[in-house]
Amino acid sequence: MKRCILFVCALLVSQWTMSQVLVEAESFAEKGGWVTDHQAFEKIHSSYLMAHGLGRPVKDAVTSVSFAEGGKYHLYVSTYNWTAPWYKGKGPGAFQVLVNGRLLQAELGVTGNQWEWQYAGEVTIGKGAAQIALHDLTGFNGRVDALYFTKVKEAPIADYPTFALERLRLLGYKQPKQVSGADLVVIGGGIAGCATALTAARYGLSVVLVDNLPWLGGNHALGVRANGLMFENLYPELGNITCQILNAKVSDKNNPEAYFVRENRTGYIRSYQPIPNLRDYMGPVSTLMQQADDNVSMVERRNLTRSEQNQNNNEYRRKQQAAIRKALLEEAGVAIYQHVHAYKVVTEEGQIKSVTGKHLQSGEEFQFEGKLFVDCTGDGVIGYLAGAEYRIGRESKAYAQEPSAPEQEDQKKMGMSMHWYAYPRENPGTFPTVEELPWAMPCTKESASKVSQWSWEWETGLEVDNATQAELARDNYFRAVFGNWAYLKNNEERFNGYRLDYMQYIGMKRESRRIMGDLVLTENDIVNRVKYPDASFTTTWTMDLHYATAKQVKYFKGWEWLTYCTNGREVWIDPYHVPYRCLYAKDIANLFIGGRCMSVTHQALGTVRVQATLGMAGEVIGMAASICAKRGVLPRDVYQTYLKDLKKLMRAGAPLQ
Repeated sequence: MKRCILFVCALLVSQWTMSQVLVEAESFAEKGGWVTDHQAFEKIHSSYLMAHGLGRPVKDAVTSVSFAEGGKYHLYVSTYNWTAPWYKGKGPGAFQVLVNGRLLQAELGVTGNQWEWQYAGEVTIGKGAAQIALHDLTGFNGRVDALYFTKVKEAPIADYPTFALERLRLLGYKQPKQVSGADLVVIGGGIAGCATALTAARYGLSVVLVDNLPWLGGNHALGVRANGLMFENLYPELGNITCQILNAKVSDKNNPEAYFVRENRTGYIRSYQPIPNLRDYMGPVSTLMQQADDNVSMVERRNLTRSEQNQNNNEYRRKQQAAIRKALLEEAGVAIYQHVHAYKVVTEEGQIKSVTGKHLQSGEEFQFEGKLFVDCTGDGVIGYLAGAEYRIGRESKAYAQEPSAPEQEDQKKMGMSMHWYAYPRENPGTFPTVEELPWAMPCTKESASKVSQWSWEWETGLEVDNATQAELARDNYFRAVFGNWAYLKNNEERFNGYRLDYMQYIGMKRESRRIMGDLVLTENDIVNRVKYPDASFTTTWTMDLHYATAKQVKYFKGWEWLTYCTNGREVWIDPYHVPYRCLYAKDIANLFIGGRCMSVTHQALGTVRVQATLGMAGEVIGMAASICAKRGVLPRDVYQTYLKDLKKLMRAGAPLQ
């Protein structure tokens, strides 16, 4: 009797499962003109597709879905009216769904004020394969997380973190795939993370590198120049691995003539740019490049401006550099997991035991176990999830008596930027007016920025938590570009013949959480050139911090998008050697902290945050990790007991192969 009851229960569960079908939008076989975005992960525990068409409807995303049971289904779509934080009317991101070619009439993504399940309608589907398509109506960033087909007219649970377990069940994943046995697990594949992983691997450690982007390099792969000088180091052999990661000539590293150097000692090594046979690159190209190509006629292609040629070349160059560094890491034995977003940390007795991440295309989860971990996420994600002490925003003057600190602490911070370009075109078309985009920035003659492309000053999220609210900060950037271009295109005669053809959608962040170590580097340390016994990598950049311009505060208070930088003579510095104690968490015993989430104040972050400098910090972490592995100790022990060993490694430099 008991066995019979169990069989009936199993049969009911099986039938219930067959009557529900979940389709993750990011897993669509053909994404058309839709792009994959992960910047709402902290809210919905998933990536999603976005119709990023710059005001032109994008091609349909299409996929085939297998239905084990035919019949009538109700369709719910997880979506978001992304302009709701600023505008209460109908949102711009309208889209519809087609099932086997039949267009469901509901316009989705234009109502509500948060990520939610919206009802798309009822549809009859036969057993077997069905074609599902997402049909964009505007090109203004409609977004789709998932489609949920159910025979019962009941939406999934509204709480996304709770629904996360249901996602896994419906997708057929019972438990995370175990990845164990690593000496070092590096989370974050920017220049800092890549340099850390490569250095550690060259010393013979078993290394895992986890990154949530399709191209290794973080902000560098997205378009930030690898700034920072490497020829004034306390340890001249630091930076060799960073050169390899940047595809720069190691032989040029200690030659000042090989750098572009400004009066204030900011600059970059020149040789990281050229790549032979650029046109032979066969790796993945961004959807944005493909869309831009689709919008350009043959006549326009033959008459590209120098600016556009440079932009295209830079895009391909960044992708090729990412491919080169991936090959370099793989040759060294690093196990690389890309498209994986870390979101869960398990600790035990003050140490990290595992980090769990989710693949942003398939939805599969991975659990990474290791002896040592490195947080190179930029947002301090691993330290934060592990319960480490962290800071965000500006410290008060009382915190460390820094001369440039405000009297009261606040949430002001540097924000994120994204490339955007408009070019002269044979057929420039039209663009909506400011009045026709009531959700965008209401730019006028007085408040508009009269340029046809981005520069570093275009920056948003200046008082937003860029770790948990990345989507909000990025969407504000959309509002700025669209509102500004709406004014220029329709009111400034010199832009009439231009067309907005390219804009990134993943933010290049400058500042977020900073995890606290045994030593917190301050402005006073740098200005007074305090010498610490564990001095390691060298920083040369000015204390360059960004804040909203007075004009922006006047017109767009709270949501500013243009900044100025504090790089006057009063913040120029002499080369400063940063203590090793800034590179591990004080309260999570087996966690190193690299990249821009290292242990510094907001003021000090202004100098250490550039990529070549962060790469050298990564080399130091890789060296320290090798000592930990050899001696069976933890990061703090390297300072307390094995500092001589670390200095010896820094003097010699990491192996180059």
